[in-house]
Amino acid sequence: MKDDAAVGTAPGARTEGPREPRLFAEFPVLAREVPWLPLLPGPTPVERCTAIAGYLGRDDVWMKRDDLASPLYGGNKVRRFEHILADAKARGAREILTVGGLASTQVTATILFGRALGFEVTSVLFDQPITSFARRSLLLQASAGGRLIHGGGYARTTILTAKELARARKAYFVPPGASGPMANLGYIGAAFELADQVERGEMPRPDLIVLPAGSGGTVAALSLGMMLLGWSTTVIAARITERFACNRVTLRLLVEATAQKLARHAGSRVLRRNLPAPRFEVDHGVAGRGYGHPTPEALEAAPEVTRLLGVPGEITYSGKALVGLRRACVAHPGKTILLWNTLSATWPEPSIGPEALPPAFHRFFEGDVPI
Repeated sequence: MKDDAAVGTAPGARTEGPREPRLFAEFPVLAREVPWLPLLPGPTPVERCTAIAGYLGRDDVWMKRDDLASPLYGGNKVRRFEHILADAKARGAREILTVGGLASTQVTATILFGRALGFEVTSVLFDQPITSFARRSLLLQASAGGRLIHGGGYARTTILTAKELARARKAYFVPPGASGPMANLGYIGAAFELADQVERGEMPRPDLIVLPAGSGGTVAALSLGMMLLGWSTTVIAARITERFACNRVTLRLLVEATAQKLARHAGSRVLRRNLPAPRFEVDHGVAGRGYGHPTPEALEAAPEVTRLLGVPGEITYSGKALVGLRRACVAHPGKTILLWNTLSATWPEPSIGPEALPPAFHRFFEGDVPI
């Protein structure tokens, strides 16, 4: 169900004409059933991680560059927003409400894409360790026009989010990580996009896919996509948030909910074929004390992020992802491994300073930070 009003005007949309989602090509009935607007200009490239071969201890590791998913702001939210922001438009929402950490890339992406599409965006932010990445994220969120509310701890953040939902009854809610059955459809399509690239000889079929996992939606969707392809590929979730938020139970529930969503629109026969079970693992060895907390390994990996992507390294997402990638390389010698990069290589320059933020956020810019 295409949002024609957004075609050609959405950030990152192709000017020569709208791109149909890869998932719709596989399951054409979805085009009539699932909201969608074009944000991703085209397939993201695959390439070798040669720049960090020394760090990984091998030169045959691959990368899927979703950091280049949009010229506005890349990363793994773009494919999700093609569906959920189209759904918000279809429902007539004028405001989006979301929640996340101070350095949440999901919050940053929601504000950037939401504002570009004409939505008001409010975000309730919970505390995390302060880094230069967190500071830059806050400035970018505010300068893009987001309304920022300091939530503090998880309990208070939940209460304030509930109050905002009561205030803005018609607001469209984007959960932490933008995870959910509809949003996850974007990454089932991404699995078929990868299969096309393998078919064209751009890279070999991966035995393992490694990526950072917060809410786990991308992991769940990719593992379901591998199942639909008939591949035995295992998706490894390098957990970067608290264990209660990302574990085998939460991922299995996400896989099941996403599969039910797909079957509801594409037909139950989609899942009744002789298919392998979704294969995923959770690496609990990279998170340290939890979301945003530095670890010695992540601090070591941060310069490797810069070497690999040409952007400032950080330890909340990509640093820990590389730690997980190296752990996979050590544990699985001889396996074809693909890093699915979920950070953005594009960062709009903030147009404001800390003094323009709501007063509750000023203290996060006091003193030095470790990275």
